[in-house]
Amino acid sequence: MSGIDSCLKIAKLTAAAGGMSPFPFITGAAQCVVVVLEAIESAAKNRQDLQELAESIFATLVVVRDTVITHGPTSASCFKDICLDFQTYLNDLLSKLKKEGKPSGIRRLLKAKKISEDISAYRQRVQAAKDNFLIRTMTMTHLTLSDVRGDVTAGFSTLTGSMEASERNITSIKHNIEEIRTLGVHQSENIENISTRLLQASRQRGLYKEMVWDVIPGDIRVIKRATRSSRCYRTCITYKDSYCTVENSNTPKIIREYQAHGNDGEDAMDLGALDQALDFFMKQRHPNLPQVFGVCRSPDFPAIIFHGTTRVPFNHYIYDLSATRFVQFYFDLFQDLQVRPPRVTLDQRSIPIPTVSLGGFTNGKL
Repeated sequence: MSGIDSCLKIAKLTAAAGGMSPFPFITGAAQCVVVVLEAIESAAKNRQDLQELAESIFATLVVVRDTVITHGPTSASCFKDICLDFQTYLNDLLSKLKKEGKPSGIRRLLKAKKISEDISAYRQRVQAAKDNFLIRTMTMTHLTLSDVRGDVTAGFSTLTGSMEASERNITSIKHNIEEIRTLGVHQSENIENISTRLLQASRQRGLYKEMVWDVIPGDIRVIKRATRSSRCYRTCITYKDSYCTVENSNTPKIIREYQAHGNDGEDAMDLGALDQALDFFMKQRHPNLPQVFGVCRSPDFPAIIFHGTTRVPFNHYIYDLSATRFVQFYFDLFQDLQVRPPRVTLDQRSIPIPTVSLGGFTNGKL
């Protein structure tokens, strides 16, 4: 197969493939190349005659074909104008060849220097377009790679910053956990110390007869007077009731302070008498009677401390009662006291229950 035959066959394949590709403008140029090559083949005297011209025409088409095949449809746009111009030129050449008619005329026309120069010029234009496309492609690729590299670098920088921030946060969390653990240990120690101090204070204060608190004067804070001073029945002992608070107790209390008045000028109260009064009140187990919280057995501050703050003096309560309510009150009182002995003894003296067993208090429910 001669060189012209090979070029012709490849040109036909290119024309057929161009019709199925997304760049159909190459089809027209390829078809024109096929016709021109057929004319050259029919006019040539031998295999070498006009082969250089045929190869030059074919090479122009091959540059476009190979570039598009290698770089895809995006490269076809740079050859569009050249292919259309080349197709127009080949159509004009075919018209001239048809006018010549005879092979000798066709051969003479194809051997003209201008034809060779024109084909060479188109070939150079195609090569220049290819070079420009490759340069532009390389430049765009470089820019894209630069952008990608920049994005990757920025991404790594952001990732590194995020990792460093996460490490700082983790370190901070560890420190916070350690501080919380340390505070927890200190808190536990403080609670243990408080519990120890409370236990020590409780042991120091102790219980009187394992029933009520034995309170020291320093743990009592008197707030205000509740009643005026009163005298115990047929004794030289007076008492006054006040509101107070007691250390380590979160509820207000009522305190009854006692004071003895002796004939010899001594005002110190006999603690035995205080204990008898305390024993008397401790026996009063009734919801409407005052209940004992503790006792202060200091000679300088003898006192009995009661729960609650809503009780009012007994005499004050019955003073404001109407006649009907007064009768009802004593009837209820009698009913409540049926379960108790009618008389009790305090300081070896017989004392009526309604006067003393209420301890000077009532909550108005009797």
